[in-house]
Amino acid sequence: MRQAGFLAAAGLYGLEHNIDRLKDDHRRAVQLSNKLSGLPYVASIAPVESNIVIFYVVESVDPNRLLAILGEHGVKACSMGGSSIRLVTHLDVDDEAADRACHALEAAAAAISLDKLACTLATKPHGYG
Repeated sequence: MRQAGFLAAAGLYGLEHNIDRLKDDHRRAVQLSNKLSGLPYVASIAPVESNIVIFYVVESVDPNRLLAILGEHGVKACSMGGSSIRLVTHLDVDDEAADRACHALEAAAAAISLDKLACTLATKPHGYG
């Protein structure tokens, strides 16, 4: 039962010290969602109601490859299974970090396009343009 007390203490601390800044987390989550809405690898985005952004990638994109690209750019995202990916804003994500995440999402689009081009070129028979 001790673990429940530790968890409750963390929750109480959050309620007492961080409620006012939740609007910042939500604003940053909306910023990420807005960036995702214009990217070609995104099939759909769940409505942002808190600090969590869930989106789905198109069938032609490997979610694990996208997670790897984002990781190379310092963005931690996680798979929720299938084609869904989750991003979360929190106390350690300030405006600069949210901007860097937006740039990483754009860079991922460029990297995925290059992956597709390389794959297309590798499957074309020699002598054909």
